[in-house]
Amino acid sequence: MRLLVSSTISIMFAAAPCAATPQDFNAIFINAAASVANAVVSISIYDKSRGKENKNYARVAYGTGTVIDKRYIVTNYHVVMKGNHYQVMGNDGIPIELERFENGRYYLADQKTDLALLKIRDHDRGPVRPVVFDDSNSLSAGEWVLAIGNPYGLRQTITHGIVSSTGRDDIGFTDIEDFIQTDAPINPGNSGGPLINLSGKLVGINTAIRSESGGFQGISFAIPSNLVKQVCRELIRHGRVRRGWIGFLVKEKRSGMGKEESLLRIISVIKNSPAESAGLRTGDIIREVDGETITTLGNLIRSIGNKPVGTAVEISVSREGRIEHARLVLRERTVYKKIRSRMNSLFMRYGIEIDENSESGGVIISYVSPKSIIYNLKKGDAIMSVNGMKVSSLESFIRVVDRHRLQIERMTVSRDSRLLQIQIGD
Repeated sequence: MRLLVSSTISIMFAAAPCAATPQDFNAIFINAAASVANAVVSISIYDKSRGKENKNYARVAYGTGTVIDKRYIVTNYHVVMKGNHYQVMGNDGIPIELERFENGRYYLADQKTDLALLKIRDHDRGPVRPVVFDDSNSLSAGEWVLAIGNPYGLRQTITHGIVSSTGRDDIGFTDIEDFIQTDAPINPGNSGGPLINLSGKLVGINTAIRSESGGFQGISFAIPSNLVKQVCRELIRHGRVRRGWIGFLVKEKRSGMGKEESLLRIISVIKNSPAESAGLRTGDIIREVDGETITTLGNLIRSIGNKPVGTAVEISVSREGRIEHARLVLRERTVYKKIRSRMNSLFMRYGIEIDENSESGGVIISYVSPKSIIYNLKKGDAIMSVNGMKVSSLESFIRVVDRHRLQIERMTVSRDSRLLQIQIGD
């Protein structure tokens, strides 16, 4: 037995000279980092207050941006939302001038994925060089990655680690989550910077850390490059992200019997939705989407939220002891312009979305953001009144909130056959 082990070790050491040298290994990291150096920009965020006699610029945060083509820089929405004036610096230390979008702002944003776009005024400015995207679906746990950014304002800081996991959801950072988890150290200021593989290609945008101290504690999260590409394409082409919509609400419930599995039961089907047209019903239990087993709400949001408008989806549900299959085409939720504007304003202010129930026609809470200030509202709540005024449809809801200038102080909602009074502090 000892002779066998000894001979095996000899064979392993004999093969060692053929392996890469430390210099070769170092060169891989050095070349990967160098290939994206001119695609990483630093962003200083200021809060500009205009007085009668002067202007005051207070720096409120640092961030990072990643150049994705000669005209656009991607970063995080939580970076740009902190202020209203931005100083962007390239790797050469020279400022990059930004151009306003049609909305009058310096950025377009998708709050649900925490991504934002900045537009470069001088398209031919050097030495800015866009990153090359890679397929984030090809990432494997254990793969080496580099994170580049500006933690605490320290420009072009490079850290490394491995991919700990992919497809992380239910983290509570964003509305649509599909995170790459790594142990590459990032800190405040890294947000918006690239996560690259050893080929020097973009696999993610660094976004958040899980920390109790505010600093790095071994867990970092990045938005996958495939999702970044999809969101940026939508923002550039349409000024917003058009999302495929099914039109049902589900409630996640533990299956019991000591098991960890969850059940997703449809609790409401939205009026005039693809779900209604496909014959899905209240009480159906979601089993699969396009052949993928769905066991959590995070699974469902990720599987649907990442699909573009026009995608055909196969959904399998359990109904009264048998499996039923429904085929539907994702489409954008269509409401007339006035309602869409008010719904956007409601989401911006309160972090909620509303819809009409296909069965009752009443107004229901169809979505509550993890960042909503109305923490005691739940998805599926039926809205009975707002500020003491009865509502029975989307139109009546909009009339009430218009009358109160979008100020919601209280709601009466029906939840599980109970009437609840919800007080809201604005």
